[in-house]
Amino acid sequence: MAHPRDPVSEAFDAAARRLLERAYAARGQWVQAWLPDPTVRQRTRWIEIGINVDAPDNGGSAAGGGAGGLDAKTRWARGFVRSLNYQHKWWSGTSGRGWRQSRRTAPRSAGGLRVEIGRHVPGNPGGGLPPRRRVRVKLEAGGAAKARAVARLADRDRIFDDADKPAGRWSNPALRDWA
Repeated sequence: MAHPRDPVSEAFDAAARRLLERAYAARGQWVQAWLPDPTVRQRTRWIEIGINVDAPDNGGSAAGGGAGGLDAKTRWARGFVRSLNYQHKWWSGTSGRGWRQSRRTAPRSAGGLRVEIGRHVPGNPGGGLPPRRRVRVKLEAGGAAKARAVARLADRDRIFDDADKPAGRWSNPALRDWA
């Protein structure tokens, strides 16, 4: 059963694509970008529909309470991570040809995407740089190497176990803050 996308993540699609383009060009190396804090207008927009983007990250609504998963720090950063994963899965670039036009499958060459969210960096009181977080992504090897790496993971670090049952990083749709 397909579930609707996180509406916060949809707002990050263009930024996620730009960061992923750089990651594809630097396969196997970390690339980074800054994720600015939400503006007052953005905060208001999401509060009006019941989403507090300043709230702590809920671990992706993982069954294990986020055990083993990425700590995105805030609901805002979690939206960016979801956009990165969605764009990578459905619109990955291949061989420099740009973004795929089909949503059916990710390219076979697409490797695993690793994401890290850094600590909060306060802005300058006198102006200049806004408050933000560093986001780093790295594209790992795909194919058989990816399958072997996933097989080595503990169940708490996987979405599904070997029997295709929900594992520690499975996201429970009932715990999401959007319909």
